[in-house]
Amino acid sequence: MKSTITLSLLALSAAVAACKPKTATQEPVEQPSTAPVATAPSDTEAAPPPANWPDEPFRATRPTPGQVAELKLPQVETFKLDNGLEVYLVRNDKLPTVFMNFEFDFGSVSDPKSQIGLHSICLDLLDEGTKNLDKVAWEEKQADHAVSVTAGAGSDTTTLNVRSLKRELPAALDLLAEMLREPGLREADFERLKDRRKASIAQQKGNPGAIAGRVIGPLLWGADHPYGRIETDKTIDAIQLKDCTKVVGKLKPGGARLWVVGQISQDEIKQELASRLPEWKGKAPAKVNVAAAKPRLGSVFFVHVKDAPQSSVYVGHSGPKRNATDYEATDLMAEILGGSFSSRINMNLREDKGYTYGGRAGFSYRRPGSTFVASSQVRTDATGPSLREIAKEIATMRTTDAKPDELFRVQEGALLALPAEFDTPTATLMAFRGLQFYGLPLNWYDGYQKRLRAVDIAAVRKAAEKHLRAKDFVVLVVGDASKVLGDLDAIATEKLFGAGGVVVIDADAQPTKRPTE
Repeated sequence: MKSTITLSLLALSAAVAACKPKTATQEPVEQPSTAPVATAPSDTEAAPPPANWPDEPFRATRPTPGQVAELKLPQVETFKLDNGLEVYLVRNDKLPTVFMNFEFDFGSVSDPKSQIGLHSICLDLLDEGTKNLDKVAWEEKQADHAVSVTAGAGSDTTTLNVRSLKRELPAALDLLAEMLREPGLREADFERLKDRRKASIAQQKGNPGAIAGRVIGPLLWGADHPYGRIETDKTIDAIQLKDCTKVVGKLKPGGARLWVVGQISQDEIKQELASRLPEWKGKAPAKVNVAAAKPRLGSVFFVHVKDAPQSSVYVGHSGPKRNATDYEATDLMAEILGGSFSSRINMNLREDKGYTYGGRAGFSYRRPGSTFVASSQVRTDATGPSLREIAKEIATMRTTDAKPDELFRVQEGALLALPAEFDTPTATLMAFRGLQFYGLPLNWYDGYQKRLRAVDIAAVRKAAEKHLRAKDFVVLVVGDASKVLGDLDAIATEKLFGAGGVVVIDADAQPTKRPTE
């Protein structure tokens, strides 16, 4: 029986193989001669089969993209609760989810100078549990309902976040109410968070790139500026548990904002919050008025990292406010200069010179203004040349017109990328929240596409002349002194970026002795 089955299978395999076309792995078939053969014409001769890629006229022209459609955004409903909480609601019924973001106008800008990190650590501590639920039980309770209830502090704002399915929103809000009424604030959790923060600081100081990101703030904004302060072991140790009780006590609804997106109505929001937090009243702290930047201009600041395999280079200065009338032109100008892979700085440093894997530049906005920074991680031996090329590209951007194809690329890119800013309910909510944060109207995006299309080469040139400096930059280099300090001295002598000379600082942005080369 086995022999019969085997023979049958062999016969079947042979039949299938006979039906398959010949492939490159099969035995070659003798090809007919390519010499022309005279044949008599025949009216019945079959026409040759069509080619796989016929030479049709439309293939000679590259297809053109269709016109970018006008973006249609959802409406934002605004109302105020009896306790003074301002609510911004974006209805979205596509998914049975709800995201709530409670926003308060205080954060690290409110940290005392001797306790940098206070608000960040205390808000991290808040969502470690409640009096009745330790950290493990708190996390398990959220997992039971597939919800997330978190807290955090940024530079200007503090937030409480609630994410859940619509059906689990009552359970999520129960946890939020418990966290506000009876926060855990346990000593063991507090000390663990402080130790973790200090470990993070130590880790930052061991990496050239992290050091650069750590100290560029004090250089661009000023050491005493709220945006220029740095966490250290000393400022973390100065924070006490009792300080966190005071911080949490500032989470009041009056003057705060609640951003909501999802499958929920105004009446449901009012009912859900009122039934769980009827006693939640009081006024939250007012927005902190942050002063303009006071950077240390015209200097080449250097941090020595022995045997650093590459150098971190930053070139920057203060910039315009987010609500400036030429925001679109400034944004496109920065995109041409260093905001994309095809930007001038990246093409120069990476593709032409081979100094780096990537270089970038752009404006970073805060409430009182912005900072412009061009940066890269470059080969150690290319540190000085990279700074010179960055200086050249900034100067060229200021003194010559952008090319038509450059403007077209970034203009179309901005228009085509715009829907991505609203591709999820959360992204949509954050886009509107950003408008309110910078003091812009909630309908700002209504004419955004039109304003983008109106930007021409003259507007880009004008934005570059206005918002890119010709001198007095802040320059930061983190690298090995024995390999780069000579080039930096030469650049400082030439006053390429300003007249401040070379200033050696440590990983806390404090002046220190010049290393011996």
